[in-house]
This record gives sequence, C-alpha cells and structure tokens, in this order.
Amino acid sequence: MIIDAHLHLPVAKKGRTFEQSKRKLLLDMKKNGIDYAIMIPDNLHDSSIGDLDTSLKLIKGEKRLFLLGTIDIRTEGKEWINKLDSLFKKRKIKGIKIFPGHDPIYPIDKRLIPIYKLCMKHNCPVIIHTGWNSNHPECARYNDPKYIVKIAKKFPKLKIIISHYFWPKVDYCYKITRGFKNIYFDTSALADSEVIKETGLQKIKEVLEKTIKDNPESVLFGTDYAMCKIKNHLTLINSLDLSKQERENVLWRNALKLFNLSIKQS
Repeated sequence: MIIDAHLHLPVAKKGRTFEQSKRKLLLDMKKNGIDYAIMIPDNLHDSSIGDLDTSLKLIKGEKRLFLLGTIDIRTEGKEWINKLDSLFKKRKIKGIKIFPGHDPIYPIDKRLIPIYKLCMKHNCPVIIHTGWNSNHPECARYNDPKYIVKIAKKFPKLKIIISHYFWPKVDYCYKITRGFKNIYFDTSALADSEVIKETGLQKIKEVLEKTIKDNPESVLFGTDYAMCKIKNHLTLINSLDLSKQERENVLWRNALKLFNLSIKQS
C-alpha cells in the first residue's frame, strides 16, 4: 500500500472543471500505484486548485481521498475556526495546513494558537509549509524551523508535520528539529528538479536517511502533485538505504497512524 500524504488537485485550467481535475488526479494515482491520498485545498477562496468548500463537495463518497482543512488567519476568524472544529467532529478533515511563506505570517503568530489547540483537541496534525517558493527564496523567512521548534516546545502534544523540509537548507532543518518527538516531515517536492538543483540530491537523501534512522515514524511519503511528479518521489524513496520495514513506514504506515485514517489493511 502507498499513501500520498501531500497532494493537490491539478489546476482547473480553461475548459477543465474541478470534477475533471479530480478524475485526472485519481487516474494519475492509479497509474503510479497510489492507493490513498491526503488532498490539500487552497486557503484562498475561488482558487484554481479548489478551496475547502469546493474540495469537500468533490471528495464526498470518494474512499481513496482524505482532506485537510486550511485557513488564512489574515481574513478568517472565530467563525471559520468553529467551522473547522465541526468538520473535525464529522470526520471530514484529517488535519489543518497553514501556509507561512505563501502567506506573510509566522508559525508563532498568536492568531494561530486556536488552530494548534484545535488540532490537539482532535489529535490531528498541523501541517506547515516551509522552504523557498519558486523564484522567491525570501519567503522562507516566514517559515524558518526555528519558529516551528518554539511551537513544538510550547505545545508538546501538538503533532507538527514540516512540508518540503525547509529546502534548500535541509541540513539546518535537520539539526534544529532533531530530537523533537512531535515534529514530523513529509517528502513533498523533494524530488522536484528545482529543489534538487538548489539543495543537492545526495544531501536530500542523506538527511532523509538520518531522519528516518533517528525516528522511523517521523517521515511520510508526499509528492506535492500536481506541481510535482509522483513517479520521481517514488524513485527518491526507493533509492534510500532503508530496511523493508522503514520503507513501508514512509510509504504508508506513518501516515495511517498520524492521520488516524480509516483504511482496512489487506
């Protein structure tokens, strides 16, 4: 079994509906042997990759897809937080994604504290965007893992997933987060050509292997599809020096446990 713990709908280009985007996603999952996936909506309304309300409608009844909640704390307040709470209770979402770097906010922003408490209440992770944005390295100042470490210390029961491993400074991210049992990582975008060029493939592999050896439950397979290719990320994971158990942990077991997914194991 393989679970992609970080993907998005393909962009609804001119002439393509969201329903068609979903069908393309499911087809590409099947082509690449992905059994289940956690889909991340945009936190902006009327997005070309689907906002939360659009995504809720799209995946209704689709057993292969799970969903994260999202929020833009610059525009959404208590009413939206109450909505996310209700979606957790109805088991419609499996965690919450925040976008420091895409949004000019820091993980230590006090407006995010209700989100962290909500995730702890429902024993679900918060997923934090990190690293450069394409052609905009300055955005990384908002999502520096030094801020995430502060949150991990303040809320030791909060499960935190760092996306994109703060590329290209993966060594720095590894060193500053090492030893925190409530910090996890997904591999999304790490096999992308731009990320490899700026970071170095060997460095990415070394850091992932060290992270997994430190804590076999800490790394989850993710791709950042449709911006990145699923196949390249599977190749990356299969190239790592891991035992069969460690590889299976990355490919599905860690996501199954961390997101409390209702999947029957064959």
